[in-house]
Amino acid sequence: MSRTDQTDRRHVPEAKDGRRTPAGTPRPPAPTTPPARPPAAIGWAYVMVIVATLAAIASNVFEIAHQVETGIAGAATTGDLVLTIAFCALFGFFAEMLRAGRQWGRVLLTVFTSLGILFTGLGLAGLGGRPLVGPLQGALAVISLVASVAGLVLLFAPSANRWMAAVRGQSRTIPQRLRKAVLTAHVAISVGWLGLVTGMFAMSVAGATTGSAEQQAAMYRTMSMLDEIFLGMTSMFALITGIVVGAGTKWGLLQRRWVAVKFFTTMGVMLLGFSVIHQLILRANELVDAGAPARGGELDTVGWAMAGSAALAVLSLVFMTAVSTYKPWGPTRWAKKPSPRATR
Repeated sequence: MSRTDQTDRRHVPEAKDGRRTPAGTPRPPAPTTPPARPPAAIGWAYVMVIVATLAAIASNVFEIAHQVETGIAGAATTGDLVLTIAFCALFGFFAEMLRAGRQWGRVLLTVFTSLGILFTGLGLAGLGGRPLVGPLQGALAVISLVASVAGLVLLFAPSANRWMAAVRGQSRTIPQRLRKAVLTAHVAISVGWLGLVTGMFAMSVAGATTGSAEQQAAMYRTMSMLDEIFLGMTSMFALITGIVVGAGTKWGLLQRRWVAVKFFTTMGVMLLGFSVIHQLILRANELVDAGAPARGGELDTVGWAMAGSAALAVLSLVFMTAVSTYKPWGPTRWAKKPSPRATR
């Protein structure tokens, strides 16, 4: 070997894996090892989320037991039981993903904890949702509300943010097979949601325009059954699968405008169904049971308000379908910018 070759080799740094890099080329930064265990804030947030979930589930179980005791249990009660079991499993899964450092797990817990706070607060204030049965269910609702607020604060404590920033790059996205399965479920459930709301719109128009009290009663009772059994469950699982697909993939939940618009529109349609359409269906059935006339009066007003709300929901869901197809808007200010080295 010549002396020149020996000099060149002295100026070529050797990497840890034995390969040599050209002289003057900056070495890639050494990979940082994330903390082996999550900080205390993540652990306490996990506990608070579990406590809030168990309290909410216990409250729902007491409501189902009350329906069975009073003889009003039916298909809606079965739907509530299935939804309770599903939520127990989902919140446990999301909490485990949080402890594993999955950013999309924290996003899902944040969204659904916030929804729980909203719906529990509305129920306690008597502004929407199902009424609380007795002081025990009210106490469980308060426990769930307080634990949810505490868990939400702890999810974004400074130590939690630092730890998530350290591990999120290595475990940000969901596996490919899981992504395809969740995407398939999201499309199927969303199509079902659109068909369900479209059918309810048609029934509400038929109920508002008919002069037959029997047909009107049939329409509103069918809408009540669909609302109690399918509508809440369908909309909730469409939201869950949509958030998993968004937060667990390259699109992100708030990194693309079209994804963010879909997310907030979905939330709006859910709130429309929960706080407006559901209440109108209950009122319409109360008026039908009280023998209100089919044309004129409050029942006519409720019927047209129901039809207008259902039409708004249908248009919103069609709009979200178009947004998913065309993906019209670019990144938001929260989108990750490419590194200068990647753009060279």
